[in-house]
Amino acid sequence: MSRTCDVCGKAPLYGCKVSKTYNHTKRTWRPNLLKVKTELSGRTMTLNVCTRCLRSGFVEKKVRVPKETPVAAN
Repeated sequence: MSRTCDVCGKAPLYGCKVSKTYNHTKRTWRPNLLKVKTELSGRTMTLNVCTRCLRSGFVEKKVRVPKETPVAAN
């Protein structure tokens, strides 16, 4: 799985974690990605989307609507 957002292209960042004693340790900052089912141009697709794009409304979730259950007559 590619760790990039399919909408904005956000990808991992690399750098150093710096302690109080100024020791440097390599580390990675990864984007918060979710697999989201969406509908693009009439086709259902699963995209890797960062939570920022999802929250901003760049992608609409395709939510399966449950069937309505008949109400029992009393």
